[in-house]
Amino acid sequence: MTDTARQLLQELMGELQGGGKQYTDSDVCKDHLVDFCPHQLFTNTKVDLGPCDLIHDDRLRTAYQSSSDKNHLGYESSFYDRIQRLSHDLQRKVRRALDRVTAEADEQLINPRKEEKEERAIILDERIKLMVPQIQELGESGRVNEALGMFEHMERMTSDLDALKERINSVNPLFKNENRLGVCDVCGALLVPNDAAKRLDAHNEGKQHQGYLRIQKAVEEYERTRESSGQSRERGSHRSRHDARTRSRNRSPYSQPDRRSHDDHPRYSYRNNSRRRRRND
Repeated sequence: MTDTARQLLQELMGELQGGGKQYTDSDVCKDHLVDFCPHQLFTNTKVDLGPCDLIHDDRLRTAYQSSSDKNHLGYESSFYDRIQRLSHDLQRKVRRALDRVTAEADEQLINPRKEEKEERAIILDERIKLMVPQIQELGESGRVNEALGMFEHMERMTSDLDALKERINSVNPLFKNENRLGVCDVCGALLVPNDAAKRLDAHNEGKQHQGYLRIQKAVEEYERTRESSGQSRERGSHRSRHDARTRSRNRSPYSQPDRRSHDDHPRYSYRNNSRRRRRND
C-alpha cells in the first residue's frame, strides 16, 4: 500500500470513528490534537517510528484548539517531550556521522596492503640492480642477443617498479579531502560533495529531511513560547512583590506621619491648658 493510499485510509477511518468521539477519549492521538503525530512523518523511511493506531481526526483537533481545555490537559507538554527526545536522538546521530567522516582513517583503509607493496618494490629494485652488471658482461662477451633480451626484461621490471611505487604513495579516493562526505545538519544524512542540484533538491524535499525539519521548527517554537511565558511570569511575580510591599507600607503605623496639629498633640495640649489656668489666676 502506498503512502497516499494509507493516508487516505487513515483519514477515512478517522472520519468514521470520530463521528461520536471526544478529543479526550483515550483512543484519540493527543499529538495530532496539539500539532502533528511524529509517527506519520517518517513512514517507509530508515527512521520509521512504526504505525500509530490512534485516531487522527482533524475535526477533533479543531475542536480542541478552539476549546478552553487547550494548554490545560497536559497534551502540549507530553507532545514537546516526545519531539525533544527525537531531536536529541537526531543530534547524537549527526555527531556520530561527523565523527565518522572527519576522523583520521586507518592506514589499511587509506592504502590497503601497503607493506606488501613495499616488500615487492624492494625485491624488484634488487633484481634490477643485479641485472645491470649481467647485461654488461653479456655484451662484452659478444652475446649481444642475450644482452638485448635481458635489457628488455629489465625495462619491463623497471616499469613495474615505477607503477608499484605510485600505488604505494597513492591514497584511497574515498579518503581524499575533496571527496569526503558531508553531513546534513537537519536530518543527519550523508551527502556527496559537489553533488548535482537535482539530487540535493530531492534530498531536501525527501520525507526524512522534511520530517526532522518540522520537528526542529516545532521545538524552536516551543522554546520561544516557553521563554516568553517565563518572562511574563517573572514580570508578574515582580509586580506582585512590589504591590505587596506597597500595601504593607500603607498598613504600617510608622509609615504615615501624625497629621494632627501641633497643639492637638496630647503632650502640647496639656501644656497649653496649664498656661491658660495661670493667666486666669
